[in-house]
Parts: sequence; C-alpha cells; structure tokens
Amino acid sequence: MSSRRIFLAIGLAAALSGCTTLQTQTLQPEGLRAYKRVYVEQPQEDEFLVVPALTHELNDMGFEVVGKPFNDPLDSDLVAKVNGVGGWDMTRYLQSLQLQFLAAKSGRVVTTSSFYSKGLWQGVRDARLKAVFNDLRAKNGYPPSKQFGQ
Repeated sequence: MSSRRIFLAIGLAAALSGCTTLQTQTLQPEGLRAYKRVYVEQPQEDEFLVVPALTHELNDMGFEVVGKPFNDPLDSDLVAKVNGVGGWDMTRYLQSLQLQFLAAKSGRVVTTSSFYSKGLWQGVRDARLKAVFNDLRAKNGYPPSKQFGQ
C-alpha cells in the first residue's frame, strides 16, 4: 500500500471515530480540597440539566452548595461557572462542557475542566458528564463518581 493510501486511511479512520478532548487543570496547589462552600452560577440555558448533576456531584464531594451569590465570601468559598453547548447528530446531545471554579474572595481560577466531542458515539449526556466529573475528581484527589453507575 502506498504512503498516500495509508495517510488517507488513517485520516478517514480518525474522521469516522470522532474527536474527543477532556482536560482538567488544577491551577492552585491546594485544588478544590481547600474549599468548603460553592455557589454554582446558573447558565442562561441548561437543556442537559448539567447544574443539578454538578450540584449532586459537589454535594457527594463534601461541598455545601449554596443557592445565592456570596455577599462577603470567605477564603473557603468557591464560585462554579458552567457552560454547556449542544450539538445535533440525529438527535440533540451535549457536545461540549466547560466548568470553571474560582476562589470567591480573590477571583483566582482554582480548577477548570472541559470536554468536547463531536457526534453521539460516546452517549448523549450521562457518559460525558461522568467523564468530566471523574477527571475533575481524580485531578483533585476525590474518588470516582457514583452518580451514573458503572
């Protein structure tokens, strides 16, 4: 097989398999473990119900999730920002998700996590949220998520 055909075959296989990226960065040495309370900013739209799933996850990680922004934040308070984007592939699916955790008092970014996948090949919602939550948990020293089963 010529090198041109091999290159085309590899390119076709990559295109058909979909492209997924998952990345979590902890930008502060203490990570999320230095914090106790978190306020989750509500996105304008949450068609995939990411906020309730994130709230459940944060509670399971030991955080107190509060329902309103902090007036006078403590050093142990976080603000979580959620941005989910949907796509179409025969049906609606969660195409990308970005989570950003900021120290409420200083505004410093503590941890960020992002997921992107084009196409339905890794599930519509739950498998994607599980992947993001497990990566976030692993990089911050928490056990795997129990929210979506095995």
